[in-house]
Amino acid sequence: MPQAARNTRIQKLRRQARVFPRQFWLLIAGTFFYLLVTSLAFPFTAILLRQRLGVSMGVVGAIMGGTALVGLPLQLVAGSLSDRLGRRAVMILCAAGSTIMYGGLAFVHGLWPACLLVFCDRALGWPMFLTASNTMVADLVRPRLRPEGYSLVRLMIGAGEVVGPLAAAGLLAARCPLPVLFVLAGAGCFGFLVFTLAALKETRPAHAAHGRTPAAYETDGVQALGSAVPSPAAQPRRRRRAGDGQATGYGRVLADRRFLAFCAISLLPLFIFGQMYASLPVLVTGTLHVQQSTWALLMSFMAVVVVLTQYPAIRLVKRLDPMFQIALASALFGLGLGLTAFVPAGALLMLTMATLALAQALFGPVSSSIVAGMADVEVRGRYMGAWTLIWSAGQQAIGPMLGGVLFDRLGAHGTYGLIIAVGLTGACLYPLLRRGGVPVAAPVGESPPA
Repeated sequence: MPQAARNTRIQKLRRQARVFPRQFWLLIAGTFFYLLVTSLAFPFTAILLRQRLGVSMGVVGAIMGGTALVGLPLQLVAGSLSDRLGRRAVMILCAAGSTIMYGGLAFVHGLWPACLLVFCDRALGWPMFLTASNTMVADLVRPRLRPEGYSLVRLMIGAGEVVGPLAAAGLLAARCPLPVLFVLAGAGCFGFLVFTLAALKETRPAHAAHGRTPAAYETDGVQALGSAVPSPAAQPRRRRRAGDGQATGYGRVLADRRFLAFCAISLLPLFIFGQMYASLPVLVTGTLHVQQSTWALLMSFMAVVVVLTQYPAIRLVKRLDPMFQIALASALFGLGLGLTAFVPAGALLMLTMATLALAQALFGPVSSSIVAGMADVEVRGRYMGAWTLIWSAGQQAIGPMLGGVLFDRLGAHGTYGLIIAVGLTGACLYPLLRRGGVPVAAPVGESPPA
């Protein structure tokens, strides 16, 4: 590439980077580091529990799934804390929970202490990170840039999930004991805690702490850092949706029927997403007779596809209405996962896995952006807490449990044929949420309607 063209490209990238505030880039860096250190150990949690406790895989599954299920109500608490105490406080709680789990599992031997430690991360760690980081992005990024902002966060999540396991594989190949990975992960989470305390600032707009939203301003996080972006058009619609201020707290969330409908529909693609670590490994290794080592490589392949397509995919669909964007993601979830049962191992299997990875790349940023667009700033944390509850319920609880039952009853082809139908049903239902009113969020790349 000629030097002049290279310089032009660098200047363009710098201009694009400057549209996001410094605190956003610090959040991006922290996200990558947090995912890198947790990915050193999390893929080996079930193995460590089984070896250390001497229990069956059924018990290990109950420990990991049960603690996530018990922790679901705490996501509502996290949303409330985010609005009352601040997003940074929830992020600190997340870092502390992950530090306790990974550091503790390196040494624990009893069943109940192990359950308590896993609970610290499955209920207080990763889900709290989703609530806090999603809310921070909504605070910091202008509405028209939020999908791209969320895609950058998901890009860092994917990058951490690629680098962390590769580093762990290298350490294990060098005969590093498995508990040492958990010590390193615990130390890394403590480092993330220090980073949160030292580098991340509170992003909650000052007026949100008093439960009021200035009518003359869009409640953007740039305000929290000293800027104000006029956008009076959105306020009348939002006040009407909130019941003219009569409902407070989670009453505002429960009064938002469009948000509740969005959550209900989202359980369909999230149910499909939940098969990735439940029925899909059994299907690929058992039905398609793929070696376990090859399955691990396929997982890494999907993570790489997510990383490479995350940001370009969001920009490619930016002119579509958000509800059509997420409808596309739901269809890709159904087709990508469902067709896996009907193709032979080889190039076609890699194609379906790439389709599934593309669905992940779209669904996370677009869904978070839609939820952020639905929320008034004073209850933004509660919306994100409720969304994290739905995400965890669909992916970590309903998906694995219902998917396992269907797999036993219907077999691989019956279950995965049904999964195709579920994904396409979600794709048909999402656009219905646009009827009878203004879209819940401005299309990516455009300003909110005046």
